[in-house]
Amino acid sequence: MKASLSPPAPSEEDGRLVKAYLLHVVLLDALEQDVRLIGTVPLKMAQLYIRALSSIQDQIIASLTSIRREMKARGIRVYEETRTAKGIEASYLCRGYQRRFAMLWTYVQAESGLVLSRYLGIRLPDA
Repeated sequence: MKASLSPPAPSEEDGRLVKAYLLHVVLLDALEQDVRLIGTVPLKMAQLYIRALSSIQDQIIASLTSIRREMKARGIRVYEETRTAKGIEASYLCRGYQRRFAMLWTYVQAESGLVLSRYLGIRLPDA
């Protein structure tokens, strides 16, 4: 029997990596916007809040680096990311197969809240 020459088809885990990648990118953008907004509001401890958010950004960047490394090892490359009024879409290659992944903003908001709560060490009910 001959071995197949085609690469393995994308798996659920491959899709989960793309999802994690997109959530981390969106979360970094949201935190950057929050840092900018905090800088414009007269808060007594604004610098402390900014430093706390910056520390979380550093953790997210480290996780994103790890996710990208895993994606590369699995032959996954996101080559297009589009944000629309409805949500976010990504086109990616996975070992030669073209795939698309999409999430509605309501879902992105809920999932990124869960991810952020883990970085903050906050246990959410039903999470």
